[in-house]
Amino acid sequence: MSGTLSSRSAQAVERSGAALLLALATFVVSVAVTLATIVDMRRAFLLDAASYRKLGSPSAFLSYTPWHVLVLALALVGAVVSYRLLRSVESVSRQGELRRARAVLAGVLMVLLIVDLFTYRIVQAERVAAAGKAGVSKTFAVDALPSWLRPLGEAVNFLLVVWHATLLGILIGALFLVLLCSSQRLKQVYQLRGLRAHLLGSASAVAYPFCSCCAGPVGASLYRGGASLESTLAFVVAAPLLNVTTLFLATALLPADFALLRIVGGAVLAVFGTWLVALAVRRRPPVVASVANGRTLRWLERSLRAFAFEEHLRGRRIESPADLVAAWLATAWRIARVAVPMLLIAATVIGWVAPIVTALGGGNTVATVLFATLVGVLFMVPTWTELAIAAPLIQQGLTGPAAALLLALPAVSLPSLVIYGAALRDWRVPALLVGVVAAVSVLAGLAFL
Repeated sequence: MSGTLSSRSAQAVERSGAALLLALATFVVSVAVTLATIVDMRRAFLLDAASYRKLGSPSAFLSYTPWHVLVLALALVGAVVSYRLLRSVESVSRQGELRRARAVLAGVLMVLLIVDLFTYRIVQAERVAAAGKAGVSKTFAVDALPSWLRPLGEAVNFLLVVWHATLLGILIGALFLVLLCSSQRLKQVYQLRGLRAHLLGSASAVAYPFCSCCAGPVGASLYRGGASLESTLAFVVAAPLLNVTTLFLATALLPADFALLRIVGGAVLAVFGTWLVALAVRRRPPVVASVANGRTLRWLERSLRAFAFEEHLRGRRIESPADLVAAWLATAWRIARVAVPMLLIAATVIGWVAPIVTALGGGNTVATVLFATLVGVLFMVPTWTELAIAAPLIQQGLTGPAAALLLALPAVSLPSLVIYGAALRDWRVPALLVGVVAAVSVLAGLAFL
């Protein structure tokens, strides 16, 4: 009798394991199809270059077809159904089995997101390299709007251009945060201090072709999850400066000396520039204002709580694949509801300021280098746009301003500084970072006069 019960128990365990594997596989396939469909709508990566060129200029949805909608709907339904199946199967699965499945799912999701990001960037990079030039993309004509509404139009244009990268940045940042909060081993890796941490942060950012406004939320998530200031700071700066696709295009589109400047200058800023910032911050504790200063400080404290992305993860058990998915999506939503409005507001502010500082007048002088540096550290641009801006300046003989923009424009921007500074609750970091980026950019510009 006992043998029969044991056999039945073993069969039940085997069935639950098979059901868990099926649910996991279905969920992963659904997520993979969802990501592939979205990137094909954005980049038409399944088409050859000739067919792609017939579609026109890049836009928010370049290759939209009814088939995309159908496949996307089926993939999303599959993801929801498989997630619910995971929930039901996990109740009869062994704890050790669930932990292993959670770890596998986390790794697979991160790989899928990185592959999707690379597909999104590398397809465009190859087409831009083949064309021999890069452009500044817009999804609709802002000039048709009333003058008072154009800054908002430019902001919406910017978000429509970068929405895919922003979405992936939020999803990757959220997954990083969940993993850091639930994995002591991973947290130990990103808790390194000193120069090693800056090398790690810079090296890990090579695989993430983010612009500065997308790197900000990811860096904030890393820091709030327990990563060190050194590693996160290096990641935030290195992602827009040293990612593989940007360096590939820099070597393809820029003269050799400017391409070398972009690579070497980016490495100097990402590793040694952030090292100087972290060193300065670590030597002196932050200045903490007294709560007695009144309503302003209390309002500021409540505002900064919005950047505590990790709060809902404290005490939360993430023991199974379904727990991981739920925590991941909840964290992504918490990041998105802060990052997206801030990007829109910052882009609108820049849109109002931009007409005042649009033209680089005065020739190839020290003044224009300083001006270009100021524009670069404040404005935000999609990845590679600095190449499209610098290339014609080089052809016009404005080599100094072009060199300054190649470093200052991608490294930092107003929204990334605000998001990252608020998450750290230490505004010395963005202030010092701006100073270091500006100094290196000015030196680069002066060297190319």
